Amino acid sequence: CYLRKKNPSKRDSLLGQEQGTWTIANTTLSRSHSSKTNFLSFLPRFRTDSTMGAKSQLRSRKPGGKNASGKKTESETSSATVGGILVGSIVVGLLAAYGLGLLSPSTHDSTLPPATAARIKNWKHFSEAKLANATEAQEGLIRPLPSDRLQRWNPVRVGFERKLVLDDTGKVFTMRTMGMDPPIFEIDNFLTKKECRYIMKLANRTGFMKSDHTYLDGSNYDDKDKDTSTIDTEDEANKLFRYSDQTWLQPHVDKYLQDALDRVMNLGLLPEQVRTDSEALQVAKYRDWGHYESHHDSEKEDMGPCCIDPWAKKQGMETGVYAVNKPLTKRCKLCRFMTVLYYLVDTEEGGGTIFPLADMSDAYVKAWQTNVTNPLMYKQTRDCENEKGTKVYPKAGKAVMWYNHKVDRGYLGPLDVRSLHGGCNVKKGEKWIANHWMSAIQHPDYPRDYATAGF
Repeated sequence: CYLRKKNPSKRDSLLGQEQGTWTIANTTLSRSHSSKTNFLSFLPRFRTDSTMGAKSQLRSRKPGGKNASGKKTESETSSATVGGILVGSIVVGLLAAYGLGLLSPSTHDSTLPPATAARIKNWKHFSEAKLANATEAQEGLIRPLPSDRLQRWNPVRVGFERKLVLDDTGKVFTMRTMGMDPPIFEIDNFLTKKECRYIMKLANRTGFMKSDHTYLDGSNYDDKDKDTSTIDTEDEANKLFRYSDQTWLQPHVDKYLQDALDRVMNLGLLPEQVRTDSEALQVAKYRDWGHYESHHDSEKEDMGPCCIDPWAKKQGMETGVYAVNKPLTKRCKLCRFMTVLYYLVDTEEGGGTIFPLADMSDAYVKAWQTNVTNPLMYKQTRDCENEKGTKVYPKAGKAVMWYNHKVDRGYLGPLDVRSLHGGCNVKKGEKWIANHWMSAIQHPDYPRDYATAGF
């Protein structure tokens, strides 16, 4: 226990395993690196035979469980003592076996169907640090697990693939690197066709509302309530920063949504607190000429504290268009560490996602940042095919994952300016997407300062 709590790295070297599944008498124990996990949490899975000595106890009992004098019988007391000694012996034996490394890695989980167990018997287990920072191909399948700190997968190179198992079904997901800076990955069939249809059905049942279509600088704030349902020409649609409809679904109230979120938590190696701090699932649909000009999902350091920070919540701070007419002391910022975007349908033409600054030189990024007078600054989405940058194309069930921030000592770091992205124009058909924004806060040592900039 001391090695587990005080020196996990030394414990791992003694055990000769960094993480895995351990088996005693066909009972499976899942090990976790979380410092909050109680080693004894598996003990309820071990049971002594509660019927031991039952007959002798019944013979000496009267109704109510006591003898005629109202006291426990000698045989009952003796039986309880023996049972206590037996349970204590099992606990001590397990602790000793665990500490000495006598438990062996399981190659078969008796709680899984044989077919599933056969598929996962070659899982490869790695520590979180090695997993995220791998620089060469890892043989076999990888089972990523949540960590106690933020980290980013090493993209290795464009086109690099990892085989991941993200849940207990044994399904294998292929994560392919699409961009290096920032790391951008695509995972085909992350959602099943059934899950895609289900999310769309839930969204329709919840009801859509017009997406906010104001510009990032708030210059057309007075038009925020404009009716977009009457738009019938491409020129009119192109005047909007965003042209779509959206709704929100709460993952914790639905099993399918919860399953998808569980996969995201494993995929991102995310601390459990991220699940609590993150937003509801956004679902958006785009009709003809629908688009979303290039933007960042999160916000930069000078825009106040994180909105999920209890200090900001206590002061009633807000962000986005809700903070346009408020003083800077009432402004907080989005702190979306990671985005996972899902395509829910196959769009006939257009509708992809573009990252115009991904893998571009520092000089190119600086020129883009200083070219604030260019009216086409955010309009890379009009003709994505002829634009520079990384492009991902829609395919039902596909997930796209990228990082909006860098990492600072395991916490949220600075905004990654190259995470700029946009939704390309829908040229034919419809586009349906969903977004999981995984939020986190900055290091406890990071000062909580009021915003010094708006948009």
